[in-house]
Amino acid sequence: MTRIKTQDWKRIFSVLALILITGCATSPEEQLRKAAAEGNVLRVQTFLEQGVSTQAADEQGNTPIFMAAKNGHRDVVALLLERGATVTPARQDSVSPLFVAGQERRLDVLALLLEKGADVNLQAPMGGVTLLHIGAFRGDREIVTLLLRHGADKNARMTAGERPVDLARTQGHTALIPLLEP
Repeated sequence: MTRIKTQDWKRIFSVLALILITGCATSPEEQLRKAAAEGNVLRVQTFLEQGVSTQAADEQGNTPIFMAAKNGHRDVVALLLERGATVTPARQDSVSPLFVAGQERRLDVLALLLEKGADVNLQAPMGGVTLLHIGAFRGDREIVTLLLRHGADKNARMTAGERPVDLARTQGHTALIPLLEP
């Protein structure tokens, strides 16, 4: 039988300590957010079954649903909603997962959030912009159509008074004008 020398034990102990420390360096909440960002449904489900909250937010207010919405992981968003995540939590900057999904053009996630009750007419505190304004400005017919199908207000005005149709006009998106006219 081979005996392990003291110096070998010290080396083994150092490696194990490093593995243990790096594995514990992130909290379960942070690991849940990371799993949601990566779209790892199994890991998300495991953390939730271990009691990690669907509302576990980082310093900026990003919850797992923000991370999944931003990266277009519809299955993870659906699981989080099923397990009690709020459909419209707001980060510290008052941005919601709906805005994040819209900004990143994650149409399937956007549709899911709208189906689950996210406010289609939610206005950002700064500027009063809605997702319909953003879609009109970008000339994104798919997003505009999806939002209108879910009751987006064509007459919503930004702080400076612009309606979505005004933004479509100024940006030259003439094909959107008939859709957006009140």
